[in-house]
Formats: sequence, structure tokens, C-alpha cells
Amino acid sequence: MNIRPSLPADDWAVHRLFHELHHFNAELDPRFALADNWERILSEHLQYVRTTGHGLTLLAWKSAEPVGLLMMGLHSDTPLFRHRHWAELLAIYVTPAARGTALANQLVTLGSAWAHERGYERIQLYVTASNWRARQFYRRLGFQPVQEIWRRELGPSAALPPDDPIWETIYAQHHDLLGPNAHHLLVVDDETYTDGSSDAQARTLHSDRVSDASSDS
Repeated sequence: MNIRPSLPADDWAVHRLFHELHHFNAELDPRFALADNWERILSEHLQYVRTTGHGLTLLAWKSAEPVGLLMMGLHSDTPLFRHRHWAELLAIYVTPAARGTALANQLVTLGSAWAHERGYERIQLYVTASNWRARQFYRRLGFQPVQEIWRRELGPSAALPPDDPIWETIYAQHHDLLGPNAHHLLVVDDETYTDGSSDAQARTLHSDRVSDASSDS
């Protein structure tokens, strides 16, 4: 198994595994379905990460076949908070054929070391409440739940949500997949997990913000 940072020529592999991840996530919760233009947005994010170094995308290969994906981001919250910097595990996915090989642990260990070397003292992630296998996986790695996201469905509305110029500005400048209102993307494994994950160095699961997500993404 070969694990290395993704290159521009590898974008097709990132897209494939990302899509598989979110297909699983959408089965857990339809709210996690990808947007029609998700491929363009993901490509922009990958280019931004390569240009700025403000994130990490790892691919695991078995011969010429991509079998694992990890995406990390470096996040800063509003200056209102004292402890406002953390690394975010945006996505982790291992294909069914590569599960049971400890690949997910390897990916998380590499991502955690990458973040720690850059001065980050914690890793956070989002996990779907019903994804008990993923929750077990993260606990084994030292994650602990520190915040919950509660949702109440209001039903269909005839109105459309107003545009959010602040979000659009942030996205245009940073191509931040999490943005000011985090979302998650993530599937991992040694069995059949999804959602973000991290290693024993990680100290917290979830962020100091309240925003909806799931592996999930």
C-alpha cells in the first residue's frame, strides 16, 4: 500500500472516493447529498490547498487503484474565542476491499502528525449520530464528544433562504469546504465507518461552533 499527497493528475481519484463517501453519507441522511456542482467546488478546493498549503489531501494506492482518502483542513474560528485554531478532519474514506488493513489508522496518524508539526494542538471532526461504527472507531483513537448538533425539521417552505454575502466572500477567497458553518465529509475504516477521524494526539471531537454536519460531510 502506498500513501502519498495527491497530485493534480490524481484529482480523478479524489473525486471518485469523495463521491463514494458521500453516497454512503446520503444513505445515512439525505441532507448530506452533494450539490450539482460539487465536482467544480472540490477541484477548486484541491487547487487552493496545493497553492497555499492550508490543508492536506492524502491518497492510498494499491498498485494503480485508489483505495483510501484523507482530507485535512486548518481552521481558525472568530477572534471572539481564545482557543480558535484547530485542524479539521474533513474526510476519510477507505474502499470496502481495503478495510480490515488498518489503513484508516495509518491515514489518521499521518494527518495528525502533519497538523501537529504545523502547530495545531487538536483535531476535530463531525460524525453522524446514527453511525455507531464510526463513533467506536473515533473513540478507539482517543476522540471524545464535546458538543452535539440538534436538528428540527420544519417542513417544506414556499420561501427561499436569502443569499449570504459573507459566506460567498469567504468561499471565493479561501475555497473553504467547511466555511463559517461547518459541514463534514467523511468515511473511514477498518470495517464500515464514515465521518472524519484522527489519531490519539487528537483531543476533541467537534468544534466550538454549532453547525450541522455528518461524515460524513
